[in-house]
Amino acid sequence: MKIVPVLLSLFLALSLFAADWPQFLGPNRDGTTSDETFVSAWLKDGIKEQWRISIGAGFSGLAIQNNRIFTMDRNGKDEWIVALQASDGKQLWRVRTGSSPDDVYGGLGPRVTPSVDGDLVFTVSAQGDLLAFRAATGEQVWKRAMAAELGWRPPAEGTSCSPLIQDGRIYLIVGGNKGNAFAAFDRKTGKTIWTSQEDRTSYSSAVRWDFSGFKQVLFLSGSNLFSLNADSGKLLWKYPWPTYDWVNVATPIVISPDRVFISAGYDQGAAMLRLKKKNDGTLEISEIWRNREMKNHFNNSVYHNSAIYGFDNAILKSIDAQTGKTLWREKGFGTGSIVRGGNYLIILSDSGELACAKADPKALNLEAKLPEIRLKSFVLWSGRL
Repeated sequence: MKIVPVLLSLFLALSLFAADWPQFLGPNRDGTTSDETFVSAWLKDGIKEQWRISIGAGFSGLAIQNNRIFTMDRNGKDEWIVALQASDGKQLWRVRTGSSPDDVYGGLGPRVTPSVDGDLVFTVSAQGDLLAFRAATGEQVWKRAMAAELGWRPPAEGTSCSPLIQDGRIYLIVGGNKGNAFAAFDRKTGKTIWTSQEDRTSYSSAVRWDFSGFKQVLFLSGSNLFSLNADSGKLLWKYPWPTYDWVNVATPIVISPDRVFISAGYDQGAAMLRLKKKNDGTLEISEIWRNREMKNHFNNSVYHNSAIYGFDNAILKSIDAQTGKTLWREKGFGTGSIVRGGNYLIILSDSGELACAKADPKALNLEAKLPEIRLKSFVLWSGRL
């Protein structure tokens, strides 16, 4: 396992852009931002290391708000949520969230990325505890033991669903039986607002989507893509998407006004779906296309101007969002990760090489590159502004 690339891939959003990045996959939960501040500085003057600190093992990403960084790591036999000062890396607080599994599947550190919303930051422990802390001090505000209360069940390779905070609620894949597959909790108190459906849990995270007067929450579970009413948890529609060993990792990408993209590894492939409102007032989902041209094993793809960019296992690709056909493909980045800032792709290889390219559906033309960084530490890069 290469810990550093995992950590670096998930600090990209924090270090490369000026705007807040308060949750997993950014403000819109799609791995994108309109901000090109960092990219412009990089292309003009280059970038330099700003500060560096040591951290523990883990796969947690970073959330940023109000000059604070929130992440998780493993220290000894325990997992921790950590707050850092973004300007200099100074630790503001560190709180234990529970023990860390030692098995080869769920161990080696946390997988959940915290979500920060206003004065609170939220995360899920390896044992399935949903936790709320004061963002400024780390004081625990409330805790929900989802295993005992809702029958929470983790996927085989560790708790990975990052909290979605919207509408004053927290949306999570729980994986419990007896109608507890998905849940919404009150942001202030942790009280359960609703639970819904039956299905195995996955490694994916929830997405909100307002469509034609319907407030939806999308959950890609172990074997289906569910759309639930955000207020009540009532089923609006579902699309079967069974994968090997329930390994749905990538979070759905909503493409306005009426499409959603899903993808999975283990030769599953991808699908572009279209949603429409029927004459009777209900919603209907249908396939635009489905193929094996994009198999997101670990990390999400990103969308820009009718093209989808992402890792088809260990091949970086661009595919046509309208047809699903491959537009270009490039090797050399391994099973890397990608985010988009404005019209630019920021690409990180699985060995720590950082690259920048224009989001061009015709070809991959790299405009800047940093060499591999092999460090067991947290590194922040900044432009020479």
